[in-house]
Amino acid sequence: MRSVFMIVGKHPRLWVTAVLALSAVLIYAGIDRLLEDRTVQSLSGMIQDKVVAIDPGHGGEDGGAKGTRGTQEKVVNLQIAKKVVDQLNQAGGKAILTRETEDNLSVGQWSQRSELTKRVEKAQAANALVYVSIHANSFPVSPSCSGAQVFYQPGSAEGKRLALHIQKEMTQRVGNKDKRQAKAEDYFVLRMTKCPAVMVETGFLSNAAEEALLLKDDYQDKLAQGIATGIARYLAGEPAEEPKGATTDAPGGFIPEVDRALSPGMFDS
Repeated sequence: MRSVFMIVGKHPRLWVTAVLALSAVLIYAGIDRLLEDRTVQSLSGMIQDKVVAIDPGHGGEDGGAKGTRGTQEKVVNLQIAKKVVDQLNQAGGKAILTRETEDNLSVGQWSQRSELTKRVEKAQAANALVYVSIHANSFPVSPSCSGAQVFYQPGSAEGKRLALHIQKEMTQRVGNKDKRQAKAEDYFVLRMTKCPAVMVETGFLSNAAEEALLLKDDYQDKLAQGIATGIARYLAGEPAEEPKGATTDAPGGFIPEVDRALSPGMFDS
């Protein structure tokens, strides 16, 4: 140990570099801890006994998007959704899942329209105050596309406020190099709900690096913390501001199964 200090003492620049490096490590560790603490603190009391519907997108025969290594979207969606529910319920909320297993709610002849309708009806029967559908994106023609993004129904001021809160909280935890921001889109499930609703795209399975992240437990925890905290801030009545420098037009904003929702007739078969 003495020899190390002697070496550093003879090289002041090396000492400064070492101090700066250590400071950076401590700062980042502190930020992570602050975000974790803020999540718990912000949820406490804000959502006591408030019902929130968390919808893990797809399920059953509908696997959703498929990743570069064969990851099924429906599996990742359920994993993250369960973490969000745990976060909310540990803070006193009454979060429910629209599906709790790999299967769908529909029995017998299946159609996407009827499945989505059943999920919305389940949320409404529970008197949910908000509806959050969790998905993973895919844009194979441009595998470099990445980033989480939240969608809300056009014309819904409350849906937009919810989306902005969730987008901000996720971005603070996992970054947003593509500068994605909350965006209005006319999707079937958002249109059907009577309460404020959003669709959360947690990342791109078509991006090998992001697919690997979406499979990691700690990364899923960060996403869940961001989603849960955003929901709590919305339920607390906090105003939301649109971020500067972000864009709703980053490439890869559509995924096939969501795009089909723009044409209700596609769900009839």
